[in-house]
Amino acid sequence: MSKEETLLAVRVPSSTSNLGAGFDFVGLALDIWLQAEIVEGDGPTRYHGALASFDPKDDYTLEAVRGSIPQGQHLEVSSNIPVSRGLGSSAAAIVAGLSLAQLIARGEVDRAQVFESATEREGHPDNAGPAVYGDLFLHAGFSKRLGFHEELGVALAVPEQILSTKEARGILPNQFPREEAISQASSSAALLLGLTRGDGDLIRHGMIDSIAVPTRKSMILGYDDAVKAGVEVGAYGVTISGAGSTLVAISDKRSAVQVAEAMADALTDQGNTATALCPEVVKNGLEVVSAKG
Repeated sequence: MSKEETLLAVRVPSSTSNLGAGFDFVGLALDIWLQAEIVEGDGPTRYHGALASFDPKDDYTLEAVRGSIPQGQHLEVSSNIPVSRGLGSSAAAIVAGLSLAQLIARGEVDRAQVFESATEREGHPDNAGPAVYGDLFLHAGFSKRLGFHEELGVALAVPEQILSTKEARGILPNQFPREEAISQASSSAALLLGLTRGDGDLIRHGMIDSIAVPTRKSMILGYDDAVKAGVEVGAYGVTISGAGSTLVAISDKRSAVQVAEAMADALTDQGNTATALCPEVVKNGLEVVSAKG
């Protein structure tokens, strides 16, 4: 990423959260990465990849590490995580900055402390958890890394359209009928069992969301068509990744590419140009790439 010597470097995976009925407490780490480095030499922060035209005032990595960077060194950040698409780009950036600050201060990273601080800063443990720990992550008053079943695949349709998390949260209703609350609870139980057991029937039920999707789907042009297209070629379920605009489907691994392409094509046909991606699930989350210090 840089011609100057890299002194410290971390990389952090993206994440998809909610996954249907797991609203605000389930997340999954994906093999799309942000890498942040402390590099020799004075100068401003440099950005690459998806952040190439990024404004430093909006950079959560810089905000988290700014006061820790020694004189004569600077920050460089490269990311392949689409920004404002519901794929945990903010959580990854915060985790990267907090981790670099710890490496600068004491030469090692305390994952539990990074997770706690990232959650406090951003308010989304369902993204911070996968970013730090990897795999399928549950936060329900306590935190637990679960095992995403090896026979399952993840399919994404990533629109060019961006969505604001603040706006997506702002349209959610404040109260729900009792019947919807009961339905959501049963679906969330099915979701976790399905994702850990590789049970397509449980996943189908578990990806039915009564809280966010009914109101948010109107913000994503072509949503219903994309869901239908994904299910027709093998998806167990399709839903909105995080606050959107990305759609995420769970299928068996063999069908994932076809599912992603079908969803992306359906969105594109409706005027919402989208790209198909099929990332692997990251098992271990945050990685320290270099710690010369």
